[in-house]
Amino acid sequence: MTAGNPLSIVMLAPQHDRSAFDCGQDDLNRYLQQVASQHQKKQVSRTWVAVRPSEPERIVGFYTTTLAEISAEYFNPKDLKKLPKTSLPVARLSRLAVGQQYQGQHIGQRLLIDAIVRTARLLEDFAVVGMVVDAKDEAVSRYYQHFGFVPWQDDALKLYMPAQALLDVYAAVIGE
Repeated sequence: MTAGNPLSIVMLAPQHDRSAFDCGQDDLNRYLQQVASQHQKKQVSRTWVAVRPSEPERIVGFYTTTLAEISAEYFNPKDLKKLPKTSLPVARLSRLAVGQQYQGQHIGQRLLIDAIVRTARLLEDFAVVGMVVDAKDEAVSRYYQHFGFVPWQDDALKLYMPAQALLDVYAAVIGE
């Protein structure tokens, strides 16, 4: 996507053509095409889609978020110093995908930063200690680590970004 062909990231709505989306992974395609809208209606999750203003019905990429709790044992000790040692509230980035024809254009990065910014804004009204994500493989884990996510203590494919890091990304994006 070039500056002359910008993207908007908006909440999934009925006008978006979910059936045409293909990221190359059947489970992610199936989720967007068959489940995402139902989960949104039932307040299970929110799905955000990247679209071009020139073709607002065509989904270029998407991500899905939800809230969850995870055990404190998964966090690194330095991130737990002032937190209770019980279940902790987190935002979960449960899915992120880019259509095959748009891959390699930094759209995944834009979607990820949008998810981080929305989560940081959430911190104004709700408490979460960070954002968690499950990587499909080691390459995806490295991708998330590049953006500041930290692997869990016992599983390098599960990662988190502490709340302060979310706020730091937010400040960098909005220019504070």
